[in-house]
Amino acid sequence: YTLLLIALFHAGAIYLCEPRDVIPKLEDSVWFTMVTMSTVGYGDISPVTLPGRAMTSLLVVMSSLYMAIPIGIVGSAFTKVWEDRERLLLMQQMRRRIARSGCTSRDLVRMFRRLDQDGNNQLSFEEFKELMPLMNISMSEEVAFSVFQTFDDDGQGAIDFSEFLLGVFPAEHYYMTTLRQSAP
Repeated sequence: YTLLLIALFHAGAIYLCEPRDVIPKLEDSVWFTMVTMSTVGYGDISPVTLPGRAMTSLLVVMSSLYMAIPIGIVGSAFTKVWEDRERLLLMQQMRRRIARSGCTSRDLVRMFRRLDQDGNNQLSFEEFKELMPLMNISMSEEVAFSVFQTFDDDGQGAIDFSEFLLGVFPAEHYYMTTLRQSAP
């Protein structure tokens, strides 16, 4: 919406500033504005008056700055995902291996309890690391910690089974949580 307002304002201002032999119709001014904003710059129309050149310069700066905002947001999001790609791929690999092995949520509960050496119904990072070889997943300790932190929703340094299930099977976690809440 804002970009359209910038374009229409500048198209009108440039149309008013330029002689009719340079920009004969308002449509030509809109064309010139769009071509200038997109940085294509065909060169078929060029402002000849000082006010026309000033408005065009202002248009170039404004449209560049305005377009830089969404490009920066998209670029930042891409960078975050790219930096996190190894953890995301390992999470996907973990989900596939569990699904391929035919493990049910009950099997995961048993595995989880077996690894819970101190019996506090939570896995510490050291206990969590023992889970990876059981699923034939190899990863560096740094990546394992990143995956662990993904599961550790509350940031307390340990994961309970609910957090683990949410990370591995989000849909099943939702279903189990919904059943637990709707039970009388």
